[in-house]
Amino acid sequence: MFKLTPSRVTGIALDARRAERGEVSSYSTDAAASAFLGTLTTEQRAQAMYALDDPLRPNWSNLPAGILDFERNGIRLGELNDEQVGSAFDFLSVALSKEGYRKVVDVVGADEVLSHSERAGHFAWTDENYWLAFFGEPSITEKWGWQFGGHHLGVNVTLADGKHYFSPTFIGVEPASYLAADRTIAPLAAELDAGITLVNSLSEDQRSRALVTDRPVEVWAGAQQDGFLPELEGSRVVDWSGEQKDILLNIIAMWTSLVDEASGTEKLSEIEADLDEIYFAWHGPFDDSGPIYYRIQGPRLLIEYSTQGGVGADTGHYHTIYRDPTNEYGVNAGIR
Repeated sequence: MFKLTPSRVTGIALDARRAERGEVSSYSTDAAASAFLGTLTTEQRAQAMYALDDPLRPNWSNLPAGILDFERNGIRLGELNDEQVGSAFDFLSVALSKEGYRKVVDVVGADEVLSHSERAGHFAWTDENYWLAFFGEPSITEKWGWQFGGHHLGVNVTLADGKHYFSPTFIGVEPASYLAADRTIAPLAAELDAGITLVNSLSEDQRSRALVTDRPVEVWAGAQQDGFLPELEGSRVVDWSGEQKDILLNIIAMWTSLVDEASGTEKLSEIEADLDEIYFAWHGPFDDSGPIYYRIQGPRLLIEYSTQGGVGADTGHYHTIYRDPTNEYGVNAGIR
């Protein structure tokens, strides 16, 4: 199995204090953002800051920098000194939940693993090729947002009324698992296992309705697909048992737990209110013997999970997307 050798960026990101923090709140996120911006030069701050309604906000991608045909928003980690990188990850460790921060850092770590492969130069795989941007001035009273992205990451968060809204957010990983400090890192394994558990909990009739004949190569509603919604298909949750619904909600919570507990709990409650309108679609085997794809889709929710063959590693390549079609980039955040 591939092994992570922490470089400058991942070494800073894996600092135990940050990894265990998860102190998300509207105030602390604002303070942590201001602290990071305070470490930047005037020129760097201009690179990192955008107006809240800047049309470049959807300018994110899961592609590696070496094959991307546009410049990402914000300041690149590789352009920052150690103090600034530390402050950037201090911000992320506050702005995300403990679980969310760990997942993001593990995805960045996977790119450090890829950086040692023979095709790293072509794809520009490195943990230094991640960008942090802010939209609007960080504030505890006014709406603002931030974006962190690079290969396999596109985290888009808006803050308003003390809540964190995180649509759209793309999380992928390659290799799907690797070793770090003699521990196996597998950022998206739990979501795969839970999906397999769910599809196997369905009755024969429910499963036959869940199966779809077509699937995307990656995901339908990924980068540069804002506003697109796949066709509603699969097994409708309305006739599921309570146990099956609980398994589904636990899967959804794996995405809503990316941010603070209050925001995630509120979002999960909104989704649960629409639970009978949600559809679950599945493509592939009912175990991990081959590529699978599943989709969870409802009035205020779209989750896609996709496995495919690797490009730079032979231990799997996963893509996921979370969207709230009613509140992309927090457009309705703070509106009552």
